[in-house]
Order: sequence, then structure tokens, then C-alpha cells
Amino acid sequence: MARLSCYFDLKSAPPQFTTSPFAISPLAARREWALILVLTLLVLLLPTRNSTADAWYYAACVRYGHDLLLPHHLLYNAVGWLWLRLLGPLHPEAIHALLALNALAYGGVLLGLRQLLRRLTGAEGLRLALLAAAGCSFGLLRFATENETYVLPLLLSVWASVAWLRHLRTATLPPLLLAGLLAAGACLLHQVQACWWLGLLIGTALYSPRRGAGWWFAAPALLVPLAYWLALDYWQLPRTPASLVRFALHDFLTGAAGAPASLPKAALLTVANVVRTFAQVHGSTLALLRRLPGLAAVPVLGLAGVLWAWLRRPRHPEALRSPAALPPAQVRAARRTHGLVMLLHLGFAAWATGNAEFMVMLPVLLALLLTAAPSTLARPLTAAAGALLAWNLAFGLVPNHLLDFTNLPPLLARVRQEPRTWFLLDNHNLALNRLHYLTGRDGQPNVLPAPELLLAKHRWTPAQLQQWLRAQQRGGHRLSTDVLGGPRLLDRAALVRSAEAAELLRGFRPAVRDTFPTFFGPRYLTDLR
Repeated sequence: MARLSCYFDLKSAPPQFTTSPFAISPLAARREWALILVLTLLVLLLPTRNSTADAWYYAACVRYGHDLLLPHHLLYNAVGWLWLRLLGPLHPEAIHALLALNALAYGGVLLGLRQLLRRLTGAEGLRLALLAAAGCSFGLLRFATENETYVLPLLLSVWASVAWLRHLRTATLPPLLLAGLLAAGACLLHQVQACWWLGLLIGTALYSPRRGAGWWFAAPALLVPLAYWLALDYWQLPRTPASLVRFALHDFLTGAAGAPASLPKAALLTVANVVRTFAQVHGSTLALLRRLPGLAAVPVLGLAGVLWAWLRRPRHPEALRSPAALPPAQVRAARRTHGLVMLLHLGFAAWATGNAEFMVMLPVLLALLLTAAPSTLARPLTAAAGALLAWNLAFGLVPNHLLDFTNLPPLLARVRQEPRTWFLLDNHNLALNRLHYLTGRDGQPNVLPAPELLLAKHRWTPAQLQQWLRAQQRGGHRLSTDVLGGPRLLDRAALVRSAEAAELLRGFRPAVRDTFPTFFGPRYLTDLR
């Protein structure tokens, strides 16, 4: 079978090594450990206070011990539940404990990436720069400070690759079995990691020095259908092949995992979210700049630093203190395999309408491919990593940690105090899941979607929606909504929803009954009369 060509073709003289193979200078090791420690402490100290609806739902499941086995990420809640039990003597708040778990997992990802980079390049400056660039990307920082399901499975996938590279070097089976086990475990934490598993399987078939090695790598994956089979009992589902398929593929069959969009839309969102995987770009960015104009210095200084580093980059490669820990042919095999993994993940994210959440692993994979870059790029890459970190702190982590974007607690208090009021809320899932976390009850009958979502859910016409709302008023229910007025960030979807809501509620007389201050301006609770 013809071998895939390498992603980078560097025609240069063989490197000259100044020390024995496999050595790493103490200074380089200290720098890498210091970088990992500093970044891990940052995410531990800056957890978001603006968690998503899904994050509150997972925290509620862990806190109350229900819905622990969800099909799209079977073991994520179960691992969180065990983690919370482990921390039991400390009596932590459930969501804070889960945020800390993801922050620690992020540190573990960087440790695994360090091991991979050491095996693929002996250029210490380039290795440190790539480690920093991946660690400072917004995709990793965002989910390291949030209770979402993407960092824990990435942790297992990265360490599966570490074991896989050990198999390439030693041609022994235990590392290969470990790689297969870790990659399968990653799939149980989130199904999107099947792309990483598949890439390593193909890489094993193409590049393993042992005949039939693919079977050894694939064998632990039998645990995946077994785990789903056992989970059927948890949900009291029949143990039949059809039931197993419906449960395992639930989020794909229902569209909850994303669905194919038109090609232009998928391409546009994919490109946009690849950018957002590295740098925070959101409707809040311009709003932050309007409120805090001094933040404009962050991109200016960052770009200036990258330009200065580019102009001051060395013209000749650094003298390598050691070669990569793998022979050149195996280094090429590792790059090709992880390039395939990256293409699989990117393709799946594009299929899911450019879902940014399915791109969290791209910075790690890109760092592995860029080990083929000349070591003269170390200084510009380091400057770019510093610029990314400054941007993502200024427009992402720090605002998410310090500022309250929604000020939801007073609204939730009203929801609990007024069972006869129908609350038509802009982000009703966030409200429902926070109430679920507070009370342990899944669902709140007086919380309804925003008018346009309510109309779409029941397939009503605008006239039918208004008739239903009037009927609720005649039945003694008060109607309140937060979709009218309030801060409007540069978010096309939110702007469209607001305009649609105002049109659908034409004929009602709005009367503001309460105001909830947020950093971006007040949100209003409005009665419909």
C-alpha cells in the first residue's frame, strides 16, 4: 500500500546533536513544567460563573445522582459522581468540584502533549512554543473552565497516543493494548472521540511493526458496546439489538448531536469556529471594548509582539541537544496518523454544522503536525501563544469569571414564588437546568420557551400563539417574559429572536415589572397585558 506523503517536506542537512540521544536539558524540562503548572493554575483560579445550560444539567445529575449514563457521553456524569464522592469530606459545591475536575484534566492533557512533542522533535524552543500555543488556545481554555464534556475524553485520547507511540518504538503489545483501552475509554466519555480511535486504528494498520497489530488495538473497543448494553438496564430498556442501537445513537437520531446543514452554511460556520477554537470571538467582544476601551491595547500589543518576534527570528536552526525520541520514519508515521485524526475530527465537526465544541482537540493535533516546522519559528510561535493567552484572558476567561452576564438568581426566585405565572424566557433551558440544580426536580411547569420557540414547538401560526396566550390569561395565569428590551450583544441569533418576539407579541401591552442589572446593561422582566 502506498504511503501517504508527509505534511511537511523539509530539505535540510541532518541535524547535529550536542548531547546523547533521548536527553532533555534540565532548563528545557523546567520551562515546560513551569508552563504547564502556570496554565493549570490559571484555569483552576478562573472558573466561569456563566455556565451553559448543559453544564448546569450535568452538575444537577451529579449532585442528585440521576441520569448518570447519558448516551452521547456515557460515563461523563458517572465519573463526575465518583469525583464528588471522593471529595465528600471537603463538602464542595457540586458544580465547583466539576469545574476543578476539568481544570485538572486540562493539565493532564498538557502533560500528555508534552510527552508527544518530546517524541516528535528535539528542538526545545519549538517544543515549548507548540506546547504554549496549544495550551493558550481558547477551545482548551474555555472547556477547562466549564463543566462540559470535552476535556476528560481528550485527556484519555492524548495519553492513548502516548502509549501508541511507545508501541511504534518498542514493537511490544502491552503499550498497544493500553492505547486501545484509553482510546475506547475516551469514546465512553464522549462519542466524538471515535474519530481519534479510528485514526489510531488506521495508523496501527499502516505503520505498526507487528503483523495483525490492528486487532490488538481494536480488541479493547469491545468494552464500548458492552458498556452500552449494560446501560440499558439503568434506563429500564429492553436488551435487544434495536434498543441498543437506538440508545447508543440517540443524540444522532434526534438531531441533538448536530445535523448536516447546507454546504455553504457548514463551510462558513466551520471556518468561523476554527478561528474561535484559537481566539475568543463572540458577541460580547465588542461590548467589552465599548465598556472597557483600554482592552483595545491587548490585540495591538499582541500583534506588535508577534511582528517583532517574526522580524527577530533566527535565520539558522538551533543546534539540537537531542534528536526526537523516535526514528525519522516513525516520526513521519506519527505525524501522518495524527494528521488523519485531525481531518476526521474536522470533517465530523463540519458535518455537525461547524460545531465548535467538536473542535476542542484541533490545537493539540495541529501542534503535533507543526513539529515538522523549522525551529526558527519557535520565537514567533511563542509570541503568538502569548498574544493568544492575553486575548483569551482579556475577552474570555477573566470576564467569564468576574462578570455575571445574565443575573439569573432573582428571576429564578420569582419563578419559584409565582407558580401561577407563565415565564416565557429567552434561555429557558438555562433557567430550567439551574432550577434543576437548586431543587433536584427536573422540570418547572411555569417556565416556557420564548414566543418564537413556543410557536415552532407546537407548529402554531402567530394567530394561534396569541389565542393560546390570551386563553392562559383568561384562565388566571400571569404572562411575563424577558425577551423584550435588555442588552443586545453583537449576536445575530439573539437580535433576530428579539425582533421575532416583538412581532409575535404585537397586540399585548408590555409593562416592565422588574429589572435585573448585568455588566452589559439591565435585563427586563415584562408583563404582557
